Amino acid sequence: MSPRSLRYYEQHGLLTSHRADNGYREYDPAAVVRASAIHLLFDMGFPRDVVASVLTCIGDVPAETHDAVRRQLAEVRDDLEAQMVRLADTHRRVSAFLDAP
Repeated sequence: MSPRSLRYYEQHGLLTSHRADNGYREYDPAAVVRASAIHLLFDMGFPRDVVASVLTCIGDVPAETHDAVRRQLAEVRDDLEAQMVRLADTHRRVSAFLDAP
């Protein structure tokens, strides 16, 4: 991922690094895993608040945290399904319009 993406993640509190003596950011191995997860979630189209929630499940966390994130992701999934139904209907209508004499 790009340095710009890493700076964005840090700016929004999703990732942390420390500065080396030369001023460069350095990331520990756990931050690299976290950055990969963040990148994947954003690539899948999740908004920042959902990404932040999912990140709370990384590491040793209580079951309640996992349950809350599962509920949030289920809502996202349900919204996606509703959008897919609307898009399929729109596609059908546009196709019917184009096929009409």
